[in-house]
Amino acid sequence: MPSFSSQNEAFLAHFGGNVLFNEPLAPYLAYQIGGPADILVFPRNETDLTWIQTRCREHHIPVTVVGTGTNLLVLDEGIRGVVISFTRGFRDIEILSKTETATLVKCGAGVAKPDLLEWSMQHSLGGLEFSSGVPGTLGGGIFMNAGTKYGCYADVLREFTVFDLQEGLIRYPKESFSFGYRQQNALRAGRFVVSMIFELKHADPTAVRAEVNRIIAERAEKQPLDFPSCGSTFKNPEGFSAGRLIEKAGLKGTRVGDAEISLKHANFFLNKGKAKAADILALIDITQRTVLEKFQVRLECEVVVMGGDGKLSKVYNSH
Repeated sequence: MPSFSSQNEAFLAHFGGNVLFNEPLAPYLAYQIGGPADILVFPRNETDLTWIQTRCREHHIPVTVVGTGTNLLVLDEGIRGVVISFTRGFRDIEILSKTETATLVKCGAGVAKPDLLEWSMQHSLGGLEFSSGVPGTLGGGIFMNAGTKYGCYADVLREFTVFDLQEGLIRYPKESFSFGYRQQNALRAGRFVVSMIFELKHADPTAVRAEVNRIIAERAEKQPLDFPSCGSTFKNPEGFSAGRLIEKAGLKGTRVGDAEISLKHANFFLNKGKAKAADILALIDITQRTVLEKFQVRLECEVVVMGGDGKLSKVYNSH
């Protein structure tokens, strides 16, 4: 395993209290699971990103980006190299322009989804009701094209800016890429969202808040929110509900270590205490194999598995 400790002094000099070394990632992620990052850094602005880009390219250090990890499982081995977290920066929200019917709003990738939703209601804007009760940051929301049965971020996205570790900042209209169910083709390794522009409609804030409260109550009734999880573990196969398939397969309550398939919603895999990534992966494997055997349906992970060399793992979508 390569060592990046020789870079610690330079990172500490530049970032001060916004960098940590050999830092366990579990406390920073929704699943409360994940081994250490060699260097965990919290950039505040694009200048910090450029510094990281130059340093890491010069010294051949891999770079990985995480938010609050609401759709991420980090392996127990952790992530090598530099891990960037947007949770201490890139949190600005600003109005760019207004018309009689719509407002363009620019947001940083570190803005929490619930915070933007609350801000929109305070400014009498609608269009984000679909995100009610959805955790995480907007950067991750664009990466996964996060959403619910009521809509997704691509519905209101108009433009986004990425930071490419080779090319720097690049701005794209949404139409430059395709966005689908929990996916997009804009972001590859070494490229991540730093800001985005949404087009929101003018709306009665009282009506919007009523709808937001309704959706949040609906989610609380159907979803297990008392233990750490990443929400839905699998994408819904075309024509099927992943949760119903898992339930029909008799897998509710199946447990490996402290990882458990929820009794309330079978597509939620819970950390009931001190679960390891290996425990979650074992449940994923059991579920994929059982559902394929019983129903001839292949379940594809919605949760992103990451670790080791800092690259996304696709092995758990191969069954």
